[in-house]
Amino acid sequence: MVNMLSKRIANILKLLLESKKPLTSEEISKFLGVSSRTVRSDIKDLNDLLKKNGGIINSEKSKGYTLLVSNKILFNKFKDENVEKDDKHLLEVKVSTPQERISYIITKLLLNALNDRQITQMDLAEEMFISLSTLKNDLKEVEKKLAKYDLKIIGYKTKGMMIYGNEAQIRYCISEYIFSSNKSNCIDDNEFYKNIFNGIDLRILKDIVLKIISKYSIRLTDAAFENILTHIAITIKRSSNKNLIVYSIDQINVIEKTSELSVVKEIVKEIYEKLNIYLIETEIYYITQHLIASKKYLNIIENEDIDECDYIVLLIINRVKEITEIDFSDDGQLITGLKIHLKIAISRMKFDMNIRNDMLEVIKNNYPLAFQIAVIASKVIEEKEQVIVDENEIGYVAIHFGAALSRKGINNEVNYKTAVIACSTGIGTAFLIKAKIEEYFKTKIKVIKTISGYELDEKLINSVDLILTTIPIRNIDSEKIVQVGNLLNDNDIKKIQDKLLGKDNSNELRYEDFFRKECFYKNKNLKNRNEVIEFLTDDIISKGFMTDKGKESIFEREEMSSTEIGHLVAIPHPIENDTKISSISILVLDKPIIWDELPVQVVFLISISNDKFKLWETVFMKMFKYLVEENGVKELIKNKNYDKFINNFIK
Repeated sequence: MVNMLSKRIANILKLLLESKKPLTSEEISKFLGVSSRTVRSDIKDLNDLLKKNGGIINSEKSKGYTLLVSNKILFNKFKDENVEKDDKHLLEVKVSTPQERISYIITKLLLNALNDRQITQMDLAEEMFISLSTLKNDLKEVEKKLAKYDLKIIGYKTKGMMIYGNEAQIRYCISEYIFSSNKSNCIDDNEFYKNIFNGIDLRILKDIVLKIISKYSIRLTDAAFENILTHIAITIKRSSNKNLIVYSIDQINVIEKTSELSVVKEIVKEIYEKLNIYLIETEIYYITQHLIASKKYLNIIENEDIDECDYIVLLIINRVKEITEIDFSDDGQLITGLKIHLKIAISRMKFDMNIRNDMLEVIKNNYPLAFQIAVIASKVIEEKEQVIVDENEIGYVAIHFGAALSRKGINNEVNYKTAVIACSTGIGTAFLIKAKIEEYFKTKIKVIKTISGYELDEKLINSVDLILTTIPIRNIDSEKIVQVGNLLNDNDIKKIQDKLLGKDNSNELRYEDFFRKECFYKNKNLKNRNEVIEFLTDDIISKGFMTDKGKESIFEREEMSSTEIGHLVAIPHPIENDTKISSISILVLDKPIIWDELPVQVVFLISISNDKFKLWETVFMKMFKYLVEENGVKELIKNKNYDKFINNFIK
């Protein structure tokens, strides 16, 4: 009797074996990419065979199918004949959406690159339970993503597909896609890494590296240490298959002068003695680069001259001031920090050496103003050093500017006003007024001091923005003085509010002036990111809210780092805006499109003029809070109505 199953029916059996709960025909159909009707027909055929081979599929209404075994010997023989023995569990291959399929394909190709293997399109399609035509469409998107690393897919008729390109870029891509998805920071005690790096004793490798860097008193964070181990393991796997790094004479001369080279040579010598793995000279240079790069985590530069970075940091500070009107020239801590960081970072970029920034999404979403300033700084670096600054590097630069913004008090809110409270009735009343100020104005007013009336003088008045006093001040005439009552009633609040607006309302927010009704669009059938940006920029150019230079800057910004923020939202914006008008266009698409890596259905084109640049963080954080944390994007997609949006947003 022939018991051999078709591949699809064998996969149904495998799914039932792996599942710890009943599976419905709908659930199985999603894994296999066929209809529920086909699944039910296949299960009937499978059940007929199982009944003769020690098993049966039990069907329970409203719950699904369960595999039951009555004769283990007979069933195991049948199972061994029909179910492939591999480490791939079908229930773990979650590729039900295009994004999941694309990620899976890239990961599969990169794992094959690590082990010098190829895979045919037919085998890959069957592995994901999709049609060949669906796979071909997915491969177009895969090729776009790999193009960011200057990599491409090449195919051989007999062997199958493989990734092709610069060896350093292949290794970086392997690290970026595969290892960033695994959250464990313990490479030597993790099954994921052990399976990928089979043939390498990771525990011994870790001991070797730890021993040598300790000998030379090199301090690394845990993440940096694991990063070094990972890249040494990648180097061993790739070089063992004759996939080698190539350096120019000039690059070799630079690396030969570094103190880290002797450290790596000692590591490589012990790897050969204890693991019998030999690495050629260029691979030693490659590991040396990673050791140098890893020191960025602690900003360590021992006895090195950083004066050569003076000029570029000066250019950055000037460009940022020109575009944002924020002056960092007096922040010595920022300037020194940037010099130290850029000395290592620029060297890394010149070697086309990429590095992963695990904090990138946190920085982009929680410190948008700092990230935007870092984009401006990165343009200066690209122009002057002729290098490419990727978004991981931008994120590290943003950390320096985020700290500098905090020192300036420009962080998460409109730049606050400083105030002094002068009160004649005692400290208790002064603190009560201070509490009410903080409750109502939150971070718009920062009370720095409470004093008695007699302590008020011209010097103190000149040092702050507001004087809030419960007593008449007759001997000093200043527009900064606001007299209020001891209980701070509604009239007092209004007086303070009017004073704030009257003094300087350039950084006060009226969201209706940003979100213009004439720039609200819905039901547009646009197919991709470029079409969306073209439509929105052409529209605001025609309305006089942007120039062609601003449009070009938006595309340039998008190339440096995607502006998708998740939750179906993207926020394209220019690096700099050369108009005096601020505007935010809103587009709600009929259906989601793939922006860069994520689906997007709601697009906010943000254009903030230079004189209001400090509001960037306030606007972004308000939008992020409403759209993401309060799920406003769901309401916007549902209603597609400007008035409802602006009312809910302001409220």
